[in-house]
Amino acid sequence: MKSIFRYSALLPCAILLACGGSKNAAPETAPAAPAPQEQKVVLDSAIDRYSYALGMDLGKAIANVNVPLKMDVLMSAILDETDSTRKVLMTDSASELALQDLLLQMQKKKDDEAAAIAKKALDEQAQFLAKNITDSTVKTTPKGVQYKILKDTTGISPKMGDKVKVHYVGSLLDGTEFDNSVKRGEPLEFPVSAVIEGWQDLLMTMKEGMKVKAWIPSALAYGEAGVPPLIPANALLVFEVELLKVYAENPVIDSTAVVPAAPADSAATKK
Repeated sequence: MKSIFRYSALLPCAILLACGGSKNAAPETAPAAPAPQEQKVVLDSAIDRYSYALGMDLGKAIANVNVPLKMDVLMSAILDETDSTRKVLMTDSASELALQDLLLQMQKKKDDEAAAIAKKALDEQAQFLAKNITDSTVKTTPKGVQYKILKDTTGISPKMGDKVKVHYVGSLLDGTEFDNSVKRGEPLEFPVSAVIEGWQDLLMTMKEGMKVKAWIPSALAYGEAGVPPLIPANALLVFEVELLKVYAENPVIDSTAVVPAAPADSAATKK
């Protein structure tokens, strides 16, 4: 198994000597020695710079390890690997097993944290929707999208087989904007059937020319998967949507319209 770091033990001793231990450590009962003052590092040469760069790289990798580590033990291991007079305390196979366990622990903690965040988001959206619906101006679509009419109209409503043109602004519940066709100056055209379930339900409730503010529950949007990094798990989506045009799959024909008579066939009228 490859190391979890880009570089494993290639860290020059010079920078880390102040942090290193001694193989002849004092017994636990002995008084603790005063901590050595941190050595001031000056990057005056190429060796200084690439030595420091390697340290930065290792430091960044360690900073991403989301489980407890003992830095004094880690520094001691680096010195053990780079100083031939020191003894390495683990075999390569034991080291590999330990790193495998570390990766498992890191993944478990990451999964646990993600699950907690997803549950919190679900609880927060449930509380918000329960309060939001008490506003008398807020309506609900058949599947549960809440919306408020900002501009009303008497145009036609799209059906599942129709295509629409819309302007929209999409954001999260905390106001973080993730998409905006208005800023781009480009309304979007798409079939009603091509978008998330919450959008389908909302569009078929709207009329051509209508503008609404809508709150789409995560169950009708991207669910627990989300769309990282823009849309987190269980995110309630907030949209302002203006339905600019409905391109009906089967346009309604006005039966009251006068149909112009076909022109007379001059050849047929000749006697």
